Amino acid sequence: MKVAVIGLGLIGGSLCKALKAASSKSYHIIAISRKKDALSAAIKMKAADEASLNLGAAADADIIVIATPVDNIVPIYKKLIPIVKNGAIITDAGSIKEPIEKQIESLYRKRGFASRGIALPAYVGAHPMSGKETNGFENSESGLFKNANVVITGSIKKSAKNEKIAAKMWLDTGAKIIKMPAKKHDELVALTSHLPHLMAFALNKIYRDKRTTDRQIEKIVAGSFYSAIRVASSSADMWAPIFSANKKQIKKNLSFFIKELKNFENHLSVQTKIKKQILDAQK
Repeated sequence: MKVAVIGLGLIGGSLCKALKAASSKSYHIIAISRKKDALSAAIKMKAADEASLNLGAAADADIIVIATPVDNIVPIYKKLIPIVKNGAIITDAGSIKEPIEKQIESLYRKRGFASRGIALPAYVGAHPMSGKETNGFENSESGLFKNANVVITGSIKKSAKNEKIAAKMWLDTGAKIIKMPAKKHDELVALTSHLPHLMAFALNKIYRDKRTTDRQIEKIVAGSFYSAIRVASSSADMWAPIFSANKKQIKKNLSFFIKELKNFENHLSVQTKIKKQILDAQK
């Protein structure tokens, strides 16, 4: 099976490596990126069979995976429409799903492709719940998806066959498949992924501001702080579009978090009450 992976960052690079390491050994990988060094590295490490700077390289692929920042997924899908072969499946690895699905669905309804005899490529939404705080192909690894959950949110053409094909690819990386509607996915991931990243960015900003006036703080940093800011070095190019696209759900969870912070603040002077706050959080 030919798989074109567009975007050779942490996720795209790890997917290339994982599929080439798959026990079936049946994947022909086409790596597509704007970064020549990443393409060269992919070929040198045998993580890809072909490498290209152009989307046209995906013309003969059976599956095309868009592993770019989420704001690029729909524009790339549009560019792929006249390129990919009949029967090809386009999927992605984006951290938001409903806005992407809605935009692609609108293409079916509004652009008049059917009246012009143009069949839009199938799209299957996917999101691997796996990653690291480091970015780029140089940090990718073949085992990144092993035992990780990959959410499949469905296909625009409501094709169980297309979903099964996309799921099989992820299963071959060692991942597990979770089926979930796009709206539900975005609601839950806002709490389990998006809010923690926002918190890490904010805490790291406070720390950096403090460090400008008191360098001794660098000597008083321990494990708990590093754990809290571990993902604060994550790519701004990736996370800014995610925050923007899922802002409604993030704001909802942020309000819950602020409420809990206020509860802790209000009870700091009463040890019994603050102890109860802690115990309630541990139930």
